[in-house]
Amino acid sequence: MEHLISFLWRRRTACMTILAVLVLLTARPQPQYAEIGVPLIVIGQAIRLLAAGHLRKGSELVTWGPYALCRNPLFVGSFFMTVGYLVFFGRWEIVAFGVIAFWIFHGGAIAYEEKELRNKFGARYDEYARRVPRFIPRLRADYGRGTFSWQQVVTNNEHRTAILNLFLCALLVVNSFTVRLSPVAWLVAMVR
Repeated sequence: MEHLISFLWRRRTACMTILAVLVLLTARPQPQYAEIGVPLIVIGQAIRLLAAGHLRKGSELVTWGPYALCRNPLFVGSFFMTVGYLVFFGRWEIVAFGVIAFWIFHGGAIAYEEKELRNKFGARYDEYARRVPRFIPRLRADYGRGTFSWQQVVTNNEHRTAILNLFLCALLVVNSFTVRLSPVAWLVAMVR
């Protein structure tokens, strides 16, 4: 089981990218779902930016900011974005499959990261894990002493994710209201 968790952690981005490409090759964005998909993507990216602006990877146990509300705000943000993108296609079987795939791949990553944090920070992490829920934010949390930093966003490469999401979201919105082709077919048509 530990080998499977490690595999899923190391390959989660590649596996989710392959699944995203399969959706893009086979589905067409639907304009009536943009008003649901876009806000979910924006909320997810905002959560990720906020979390990345507090995260000090590998150097300390971050328990402030969004990490005071839940232990995995980056995954929560990614979940909102994933659902937002999947909703665009208006096919609920794609949404269901994508949500299941998200939790399979990211669940392994979360288990792996928790083990690493427990090994590195010991009792401090155990106490933090007892106090702060994994995903669903606790409403009465002390936001803590840390501050948000745009430099940390850049250090954690989240600015790249934000730019990519802005581009992809715009592409889906434009495509869903104009050509109504699958995004890949639309790009191929644009290149010709």
